[in-house]
Amino acid sequence: MKKKIIATITMLCLLTVLYNYLRLPDYHITNSISFSSADTRDTELTVIVYKCWKIDGLIKDIENEHNKINGTPTTLEIKL
Repeated sequence: MKKKIIATITMLCLLTVLYNYLRLPDYHITNSISFSSADTRDTELTVIVYKCWKIDGLIKDIENEHNKINGTPTTLEIKL
């Protein structure tokens, strides 16, 4: 009886952790710094990555989202 209760509680904990993990976003941009002069605009992004599979596509998504919102900078540095 005690083993069944422990197994049930363990399964509920695992399902809760899995549910919360699946609800996380792929990434979160925490900081954006832009330096500009007459002919250049350099941008640094600090990003927290929660799900790191297919990282190349994820970096491209971050770049596209930034460019859509703020325009295309001369250089874009993404710190993960």
